[in-house]
Amino acid sequence: MRSTDARALSGEDIPHGHGLLVRSCEDCACPTPRRHTGSRSRARVAGETPLVRADGVLDLPLDDEHHVLFSPHGRGGVVVVNRAAHEVFRAFDTATSPADLVRRGGDPRRTAEVVARLVEQDLVHERGAAPTPEFAESRELTAWLHVTNECNLRCTYCYVHKSPESMDAATGRQTVDALVGSALRHGFRALRLKYAGGEASLNPDVLFDLHDYAAARCAEHGLELSAVLLSNGVAIPDRLAARLLERDVNLMISLDALGEAHDAQRPTRAGKPSARRVVRTVDRLVGLGLKPHLSITVTGRTTGDVAAVVRFALERDLTFSFNFFRDNDCAAGAADLRYEERALVSGLVGAFAVIEEMLPPWSVLGSVLDRGQLLEPRRTSCGVGDNYVVVDQRGQIAKCHMDIGSTLGDVRATDPVAAIRDDTAGVLNLLVEDKEGCRDCTWRNWCSGGCALATFRATGRFDVRSPNCNIYRAVYPAALRLEGLRVLRFAEQPA
Repeated sequence: MRSTDARALSGEDIPHGHGLLVRSCEDCACPTPRRHTGSRSRARVAGETPLVRADGVLDLPLDDEHHVLFSPHGRGGVVVVNRAAHEVFRAFDTATSPADLVRRGGDPRRTAEVVARLVEQDLVHERGAAPTPEFAESRELTAWLHVTNECNLRCTYCYVHKSPESMDAATGRQTVDALVGSALRHGFRALRLKYAGGEASLNPDVLFDLHDYAAARCAEHGLELSAVLLSNGVAIPDRLAARLLERDVNLMISLDALGEAHDAQRPTRAGKPSARRVVRTVDRLVGLGLKPHLSITVTGRTTGDVAAVVRFALERDLTFSFNFFRDNDCAAGAADLRYEERALVSGLVGAFAVIEEMLPPWSVLGSVLDRGQLLEPRRTSCGVGDNYVVVDQRGQIAKCHMDIGSTLGDVRATDPVAAIRDDTAGVLNLLVEDKEGCRDCTWRNWCSGGCALATFRATGRFDVRSPNCNIYRAVYPAALRLEGLRVLRFAEQPA
């Protein structure tokens, strides 16, 4: 991008850009990012129509030649502009038409291209017609299937009271029937299954019988199906990996550190270290062509270890996500799991430095911000109470996997989606504008107030901002800068 030519780039200019938007998190209820197609007409920006800069646009320098722009009231993602395009953007500090810019000496074609991109990303708008966020209604029903309560680890922050009990094949099929019927009844077009536990890989025969049955039922009714196995990664045999590859089931593995810190909070059932075993599993799976997504849970013990795990992932071209520790009854005796704000921010900054050094082609805007993301505006931070269902090993329905003991009915007799939508006694996943401290915040449509259950645990209320609010405010601009660097490096630049 030469500074003599006005250029503006976004993630849409990166080849296969939408496929490089990593899901917010695989181990939670986050909705899937949708594709933005630049639907705002380029024709509207031509000629004499006055345009003005949108309120609250973040304008961050990338280097001496480039800036990254983000509209908190827009559709998500960033625009990277060079010096000449930045001057075009700043011209709209006061009402100006594209024709005015050309009369001042701007190249007609380049000016039109830059202005069109600024309008498409809600960075400038017609005077009196400020952009409003577009909130997409999810058409994918996500279900957390607790296929076993058994686990070969005893993680200090886990919220599950372990037992040998597992889901049987009959319950698995009844669960699929209930989910498919509920999805069709409520207008969903896709079903996403998260095979979890406990350690779901300890019940492989039921898991694959359930998945194959789901594939047949979804095909029968025209529903798209996707799935992921959530695992601690201690033991994923080659045969199990082959079955995942054969069925196109994704794999998420938890890895919090590369050594003692991981071992301390994720020991085996016998109290032995597990980090080395997980690392060996990851490397073996990569060799088999099965690249797992790494889930990095950040606790007070591991804030200084996040950067090393990120380096490990990027060296293997693996995607990853950060999940901040969420307090729960099972972890009540481990006070050092709770993190201090400055230490956590410092750990994230260190991880961001590694990302910048080893910049991947995929976007981190949806994976490094805990329950928040900067890919698309949202009014709630997850799908709890709307498009996310939890089913335990007995076929009991719950709203959130962290509150799996609070059940709302049985899949054999209850519509799962209706159950979680009608419930008002459990987790209340309120709209962000209904949360105190969020209504006027720049980031309200991006963090959406944070995890409802974590907020309630910390404050006793659902209608207030997240206790992580200051952390989010501190790291969001840094994440936008990383996205700007990604766009600058990987975008195909117009001739």
